[in-house]
Parts: sequence; structure tokens; C-alpha cells
Amino acid sequence: MSGYRQGDGGLARIESLRVKNYRALRDLRLSDITPLTVVIGPNGSGKSTLLDVFAFLSECFDDGLRRAWDRRGRGRELRSRGAEGAVEFEITYREPGLTPITYQLAIDDGRRGPEVVSESLRWCRERVHGRPCTFLDFKRGKGTVIAGDIPEESGTKGGEELDSPDLLAVSTLGQLAAHPRVRALRRYITD
Repeated sequence: MSGYRQGDGGLARIESLRVKNYRALRDLRLSDITPLTVVIGPNGSGKSTLLDVFAFLSECFDDGLRRAWDRRGRGRELRSRGAEGAVEFEITYREPGLTPITYQLAIDDGRRGPEVVSESLRWCRERVHGRPCTFLDFKRGKGTVIAGDIPEESGTKGGEELDSPDLLAVSTLGQLAAHPRVRALRRYITD
């Protein structure tokens, strides 16, 4: 995955990552990730799986959740052995000149295939210890989003419903000019 270039010439970057119930990564937390991070460990420790997290998310955004899920053997192969509950991802990334944005995604088997149990984007608009503003909040294909370049909690929350609970709101809404922060995350992950 390349660093997505923003207009001011800086690079967006990941600051932290949490993965739960994804293959060998039962509960992984990486904090204070630097632009150059080296991952080492013995065979079978999850190095390739860590890289596959980003490939999986990119495929979800480009090809759809169902295809990415099916390519990896569905829930029985994707979920950590013996684990129950959703496969979860949380990525905190920073665009140049902005406070960090946290993307949270939880996926589980539904009646007709994989479903997005929950998906959200949040940030603190103030640069120091501001209260988090969740500007995208979806559960099973229904939710709210605040449009604009600098979405604020006081902004108008638009209720949205996706065609199916296996669609990702970031993938769908990230194609609309009205949601530049959502679009930036989508581009970052897919590039």
C-alpha cells in the first residue's frame, strides 16, 4: 500500500492498528507506528496475515465484501481458530494537516453471507484532547453520515440505507464528492 498523497504534498500514514479474530491475529494492537516499520518474527507468527489485512480491506472496497470474504474461505477460515464473534479492524490514520481519523469495521457471518456488523469513522476536531466526533456510523447497512470537508458533530447527519448489509459505507459513500474525509480513507486503503 502506498502513502496516499494529499494536496499539500504530505503523505497520509497509519498511526495505529488493531485487529481481532482475523486468522492468526486473535487480538493484535500496534501503536505509535512510524513511517518505516519493520515486522519480524518466526514463521507462522502472523507477518503475512498482517499484510493481508490491508489486501483484504482494499479488496472489500474495490470488489466488495462478499468476494474478499469468499476468496479467503469465508468466516470459518478467516476467523481465528476457536474465536467467536466478529472479525474486527480499527485503523487510526492521519492525513497531512488534520487530526487522526479512526476507522472501525466489524464483519460477521449473516444469514446470507458476510455482513458489516458495524462501521464508523471518528476524529477529534481539536488538535489536543478534543471530544471524538463520529461522522460515519453504520450498522448492518443503515446509519448516518455527516458530509463536508471538516465534518462536525453539530453538522447535519444524513440518514442513509445501503442496498445490502454486506456493503461497506466507506466504499459506497467514499465515491461521493460530498464526503471528502470518507473518500480520502477509501483512496488511502485502495492505493
